Amino acid sequence: MGIALALLVVGFVAGAFANAVALDTSVSAAATTIPPGDHESVQPLRMPVIQIVAGLLFAATPWVVGVSWVLPAYLWFVWLTVTLTITDLDDKLIPNRILFPGAAIGGLLLFVGALSDGQSEGLVRGLVGGVAYFLILYGIAWLARGEFGLGDVKLAFLLGAFTAYQGWDELVIAFIAAFVLGGAVSLAFLVTRTRSRKDAIPFGPFLVAGAYIGLAWGSGIVAWYLGTTP
Repeated sequence: MGIALALLVVGFVAGAFANAVALDTSVSAAATTIPPGDHESVQPLRMPVIQIVAGLLFAATPWVVGVSWVLPAYLWFVWLTVTLTITDLDDKLIPNRILFPGAAIGGLLLFVGALSDGQSEGLVRGLVGGVAYFLILYGIAWLARGEFGLGDVKLAFLLGAFTAYQGWDELVIAFIAAFVLGGAVSLAFLVTRTRSRKDAIPFGPFLVAGAYIGLAWGSGIVAWYLGTTP
C-alpha cells in the first residue's frame, strides 16, 4: 500500500510533466488548430484529468508487473505512453522527438532491470514481440495505403516489446484489444454521426489502451478463453 500511495503522488506530478511536454510539442509542430497555450482555456479540466489518470496508472503498475528491477522501466513506459496519447489526441501525431528518445530510455531501463532480475529470456521475447508487432502494423499500414499512420507503426515496436516481455499472452491480447476498442469507438462515432467516414480518428490511444489491457489481464483472458483457469 505504501509504494502505491507514493507512486500515486509521483504519477500525479508526472502527469503534469506529460501535459507540458505534449503542449510544447504541439506548439513546436504547429499541427494543432488550438492556438499555442490555449489548451487549458478550452479544456479547463485537462490538467487535473491527466494528473489523476497518470497517478492511478503509476499506482497500479507494481500490481501489474510486481515490485522488481523492471518496475522503473514500466513506470517510464506509462509516462511515455500517456504523453504520446495526449499528442495523438491533440494533433493526431506521435512525434519522433518524443517516441525515439523515450523508447531508447525505456529500452535501456528494461535491459538493466531484466538482467538484474535474471530475466534475459524476457528480453529476447520482448525484442521478438516488438519486431513482430511492428511488422504486423506495417503490413496493415501498407494495405490501408495512407489510412493508417506510420506513427502508430513505430509506436507498435515499443508496445510490443513491453507487453511481450511479460508474456506472449499479453502481446496477443494487446493487439486484439486495440482493434476491438478502435473498431467499437469508430462504429459508435459513425452511428451517432459524431464523426464521418472522412474524419481521421487517432489510433495511438487505442494501441496504448490495448497494451494496458494486455499487461493487466492478458494471461487471465487467454486462460479463461482456453478454459485453463483453475
